[in-house]
Amino acid sequence: MPRVSKKQFAYICDELANGKSLITICKETKDLPHFRTILRHVQDSDEAYTQYRRARSLQCELMRDQIIELVEAPLPADKGAAMAEVGRRRLEVEHKDKYIRQLQPSGIRDQIEDNKQSSGQITLSWGNAEVSAGEDKG
Repeated sequence: MPRVSKKQFAYICDELANGKSLITICKETKDLPHFRTILRHVQDSDEAYTQYRRARSLQCELMRDQIIELVEAPLPADKGAAMAEVGRRRLEVEHKDKYIRQLQPSGIRDQIEDNKQSSGQITLSWGNAEVSAGEDKG
């Protein structure tokens, strides 16, 4: 018998995609295994890993929306409180942005975009000196 049922894991992934943390999901739901059991399940099963990664990717999309809301929210009228709030928001935005870049390095579809540019030569010149990109001066 598997440590985590498909139904339990689907529920966990839905909750992750809705922005909850894995620890919170496992603590708040009585019939779920410990979060470490869930992580072992993700490590042991390619199918579970793919499903988990998709849920985390969707979670990042919510975080992007949260960042926008956080930045656009009005500040307190008091200047001291406003400065403190700006610092708090900056810290939260930086943390969420870093988390998003770690979990979604290739975007929501987890595909690296092919941004090939046509090759060519670039020549920079100033004064009497001229340097060409790709030129070997060895």
